[in-house]
Amino acid sequence: AEELQAVEDKLNNRPRKRLGYLTPAEVFFNYDHVALQS
Repeated sequence: AEELQAVEDKLNNRPRKRLGYLTPAEVFFNYDHVALQS
């Protein structure tokens, strides 16, 4: 379980060209934040 969590963390914190070099985690948390404000 710890190994799986480490892989998940690594993937979610890797910048992606497709996301404007943001990490999936940054995109998810920013999107969630914007949705709560509107």
